[in-house]
Amino acid sequence: MSAPDSDHGPVIDAFLHTPWLGGDDPADPRGDRVDWTGDARLARVMHTFRHDEAALLSADDLLAAMDDAGTTKALLPAKVYYRATEDGVRAVHREIGALTRASGGRLKGVATIPPPELGPGTYWDVMATVRVLRDAYAEHGVVGVHLTPAPWGMPPDHAWFWPVLATCSELGLAVFVHVGMPGPLWPAEHQDPVHLDRIALAFPDLVIVAHHIGDPWTETAVRLAARHPNLYLCTSAWAPSRYPTPLVGFLRGGWHGTVGAEKVLFATDHPLLDIGRATASARALGLDEERSRAFLHDNARRLFWPEEES
Repeated sequence: MSAPDSDHGPVIDAFLHTPWLGGDDPADPRGDRVDWTGDARLARVMHTFRHDEAALLSADDLLAAMDDAGTTKALLPAKVYYRATEDGVRAVHREIGALTRASGGRLKGVATIPPPELGPGTYWDVMATVRVLRDAYAEHGVVGVHLTPAPWGMPPDHAWFWPVLATCSELGLAVFVHVGMPGPLWPAEHQDPVHLDRIALAFPDLVIVAHHIGDPWTETAVRLAARHPNLYLCTSAWAPSRYPTPLVGFLRGGWHGTVGAEKVLFATDHPLLDIGRATASARALGLDEERSRAFLHDNARRLFWPEEES
């Protein structure tokens, strides 16, 4: 067994908080920039969060913060929680594309889709989501798509998402799914990670990333990651000192022959969490060198930067 990892070794952050990254053109408004301070309903739902213009980080700001933290690469997932037009979603993709192009290969983007206007009752032009995804892949080189079940009002295995899942399987794109009890006051049932089991069974070659860990269903999330070869957990928005006990046990050991550290991706959700503090805390988890390197770097490189594999 190798000694615990120190402050050395490369790090890939598999999930940053993109609504606070990049610019916002009033002539081409982004669908992820919602002013909920003027809406009493949204203010109640999002009472633990805030978005303000001072929080926006440029590509240079982000890369400097990554350098300070020792983070070599990162993923930029688009996040559109509330009603947004197709144009608004495409504007988010354009901004993420601009950030990735300015990064010298250190950043890669993850698309999203226009939220279903009527939740499960949305019935018109379901294939619009596929067109948006295909365009993001062709124009901006995204490596996946991000789904947020709770604010959209339906679980990720709902039939409405199946054209997107099939397209990702066809194109070799990953599906990032928000799991676990949401911080905002959204219905939690849609984010039970057990919904991912049906997707993984139907699309065995599809890479599924369950981000935000899945608490309070962490035991289920761990079992799913061990059960399905292409299903991974991601620690976004969790300070490492607060990782649920089942996840830490999985990272240090495994389950039924699966090495846990090979099925978990490190992420911070920076600038929601400070990338420097979270990365330093993750290095101090006491994992042996092989497990620490897999968790902090190698898993994400293998999945999203395969061109760098030796």
